[in-house]
Amino acid sequence: MADKQGQQVYGQRGLAPTPPEWREPNSAAVTIGRWARGWRRLSAVVCEMAFTGGFEVDRSFPTDRLVVILDEVGDRLHGRTSTRPTGPGPDEPHRLYYVPAGTPLWSFAENLKSLQFLSVQFAREDLHVLLEDASALPASPRLAFFDARLLALARVFEAECRADEPSDPLLGDSLALGLAALISKTQRTSGARRGGLTAPQIRRVTDYLDGHLCEIVDLTELASVAGLSPSHFHRAFRQTMGAPPHRWLTSRRIRRAQELMRNPGRTLAEIAIDTGFADQPHFTRVFSKVVGATPGYWRRSILD
Repeated sequence: MADKQGQQVYGQRGLAPTPPEWREPNSAAVTIGRWARGWRRLSAVVCEMAFTGGFEVDRSFPTDRLVVILDEVGDRLHGRTSTRPTGPGPDEPHRLYYVPAGTPLWSFAENLKSLQFLSVQFAREDLHVLLEDASALPASPRLAFFDARLLALARVFEAECRADEPSDPLLGDSLALGLAALISKTQRTSGARRGGLTAPQIRRVTDYLDGHLCEIVDLTELASVAGLSPSHFHRAFRQTMGAPPHRWLTSRRIRRAQELMRNPGRTLAEIAIDTGFADQPHFTRVFSKVVGATPGYWRRSILD
């Protein structure tokens, strides 16, 4: 499905936030822009809104969420649960709100002119699949806090929402794992295991990836091939290979495409599909970013 900006949404669970019910009838809330993206285990949306007058809005939601204030003009946005207002919060423009599923939550402001925010939502059982400790995600809300690492991760989510090209599902798994680690207690204990992959594990995983270049690859599948939990596998793969799985797989797809492009009888559209890209334009954008030249130019340079 596509949002009102025409950005394709690839999620399977339909977790993108629906427009909330504004409680103050005299306040106009206008959505200026909305960009959404979905993966297997989570989805994200970036919204830009303008307001006239004060308002209060019910932001309760049936899934866990991380909300990040990206920009606001005028009054600050505030929030409260049924029993706990946010208070003044940190003196920081980029405040974060972690809200477990089903938590009653209201947002309000007296003189907010415009707001830009990111909302990442997920079903916690989906993230538990990736975690070594299934009880790691907090059960209580955390309102109006600041965390530089979560903000950096939020910027990646924002860039993916705004991007025109499809997002790699394996990247979605990596983002989900990073998010889960940062909002859970595993961030205090994740250094317990530091070892990389063994040579047999490397061979099994790389052979598996080479055999599934044109397919959707899941982090849990790769972890199973290596005989590790998803979170342990992700850390070990990055330590051993020097890049997270999704980035390594993209590089391998590009190398395979270069091999196929040496055959003048293969079209670029065929090569794009055979190496796991959505279509030729997607292949061209990624190839140009990685190689520094378009596929057509690179092919002519090696065939001439």
